[in-house]
Amino acid sequence: MPELVREWPHLLNRVLAEVRPADGRGDCYVAEVDLSEDELRALNLFEASARHEHVAFTDPATAQGMFAYLNTPVGLGKPLDGSGIARVRISFTGVQTMLPLKARSETRADG
Repeated sequence: MPELVREWPHLLNRVLAEVRPADGRGDCYVAEVDLSEDELRALNLFEASARHEHVAFTDPATAQGMFAYLNTPVGLGKPLDGSGIARVRISFTGVQTMLPLKARSETRADG
């Protein structure tokens, strides 16, 4: 049975601009961002629905499709710039590059 991969919510695409590989860990991406009330609500709902499943997102530096596990967001307190309602650490683990559809179908045919 194929695993379900959840697509990152469009409402949170701005957040992805801040996501970067963690120092010394290519399989872990992290960002600390200020979120609006709507973004925080969307992140919490998405995290709850995507728990224990892979999440698909686009690496902002390379525009490459990636998939990973979304860790539980960590609240860091007040936003730095005062424009949001909270500062949150978002992290992904087990980050892998997505294969193009053609390559995936060829891999399945070989295996």
